[in-house]
Amino acid sequence: MGGKRNKALFICLIILVAVVYASAISAAQEPSFRLDLDNLNLQKGVSTRLTLSMINAQGAEVVEIEGLAAFDVLSRSQSTSISIVNGKSTHQFDWFYTIMPKEAGEFTLKAKVKYNGKIYESNELTVTVSEIPDSGDKPEGDLFIRTSLSKDEIYLGEKVVLTYELYTRYSIEDVGFMDYTAIDGAVAKEMPVGQQRGEYVYLGGIRYAKYVIKQLIIDPIKTGSVTIPAFNVQVNVITDGFGGFGGFFSSTRPMYIRTQAKELTVTPLPLEGRPKDFSGVVGELQLEGSYTREEVEFGDSLSLLVKASGSCNLDGLKRIFTGNVPGFAVYETQKNAAESVKDGQYYAEKEFEVIMVPQKTGTIEVAPVAIAYFNPVTGKYERAEIPGTTIEITGEMPVIALGGGENQPTARETVAITQVNYLDASDGYVMLQINKQVLFWVLVGICVLIVLIILLVWIVSSRRQQDATLKVLYKQMMAAEDVSEVYDLFNEMIKHCFGVSLKASPVDVVRRRLPEEIAEQVVGVVGLMESENRILCDELKGKVRGIYLIIESGLRT
Repeated sequence: MGGKRNKALFICLIILVAVVYASAISAAQEPSFRLDLDNLNLQKGVSTRLTLSMINAQGAEVVEIEGLAAFDVLSRSQSTSISIVNGKSTHQFDWFYTIMPKEAGEFTLKAKVKYNGKIYESNELTVTVSEIPDSGDKPEGDLFIRTSLSKDEIYLGEKVVLTYELYTRYSIEDVGFMDYTAIDGAVAKEMPVGQQRGEYVYLGGIRYAKYVIKQLIIDPIKTGSVTIPAFNVQVNVITDGFGGFGGFFSSTRPMYIRTQAKELTVTPLPLEGRPKDFSGVVGELQLEGSYTREEVEFGDSLSLLVKASGSCNLDGLKRIFTGNVPGFAVYETQKNAAESVKDGQYYAEKEFEVIMVPQKTGTIEVAPVAIAYFNPVTGKYERAEIPGTTIEITGEMPVIALGGGENQPTARETVAITQVNYLDASDGYVMLQINKQVLFWVLVGICVLIVLIILLVWIVSSRRQQDATLKVLYKQMMAAEDVSEVYDLFNEMIKHCFGVSLKASPVDVVRRRLPEEIAEQVVGVVGLMESENRILCDELKGKVRGIYLIIESGLRT
């Protein structure tokens, strides 16, 4: 036993001496700094990895990387390694940057590093960035996104579909937008999509997996040009960790790409030919209607069932009948309303039930029901109609007695007043006498009070209307499942309430511009997001929820 113990101690001593010796040798080696890029020919909006290797330079600090301002730095990480070859030890520290070009052109990258009081420079890289070609059916790389609008030019009141399609030759785990998809001048409603239900397509003879990763229904609120900005997207690509054992030891690495910006032209509706009863519907409208009965007994009712549908905006369609229906009392209810995307195009439908109660017996002619709408295809105002019909009302109407009974006289009696007797009119009443001037000022005070009440109601209503945006942002944030999306929506909340951008403002500005009640809590959230420690989505929501409750209680600028 003693011999084995001594032998083990001897081996450990040899290893220790070797490490010390190798460290001494490495300390004498000259440091070197190298800059590498996965690809020197890039496309705008497609990410790549930049690596800065610092060899035998323990404790070195990166001063700057010249030319990096032309790129968005999407993520950064680091690693350390030590290798011993022929008794020589090499210490290597690597910085990994995921970068994405902002503009097309030619750029030069070079790192400056401070080590032992000196400034060292790395090698120089010349990077060429090109625009993403509008290549139709041609591929744009191994991973890219295509942005498409169902229409590029529309009339105000039309809705269009914005679709983002991911094409990949990699196996992916998931994909998500890093930015909040807000569009100035338009309301964007996100539609559910099945990201995992991809399909295979061939572009230029190369097979790709295609996924619809996001679809938005765009409803412009102004005429002119509406810009749909470019958004950053993170794609987690599956990589095999140990030679590909059927994916059992697979891991993922993030890749970043940017969507294409689009321009949407919105034209005002023409005034010429606009009917007075224009419903506000813009698009190709189909109208279907049917009466449940064509013969009904007086005292009973029938219904008109109406379905409006098509590639049209039905938000303005609230009623089927715009006026009275002779012979009937009409009661309308909206049963169903839905929006969807069919073959990449916007589609909507609404269902109404119109209950009709007869007010007389006999045969009643019901005129056709017409809805005036604007057809963007023809560029004219048109009408969709439900054919008229004839309704037979059977039975008898009840007789309302206006005079006396059968045995009661119907002759009128004339009453002559021959004497007027003035009695005390105040019997049983209290009479007040008020000075006219006092009455005038009392009425003035009542009018002022009414005006103040109206003003207060208006202020409260305006406040609630403002708070509607805050509530929508908070609701979207609590439904988000990605930490970056939660933080983006939180930033929009703070910007909406206090005019401060957490991403663009220094911490001292945030502290100064926000109320004391929430300043430190908000700064704490910013610190968590900027730290290297990973924060869970539910943890971030919990912190933001407390800030939201304070703001909602009345803490507003």
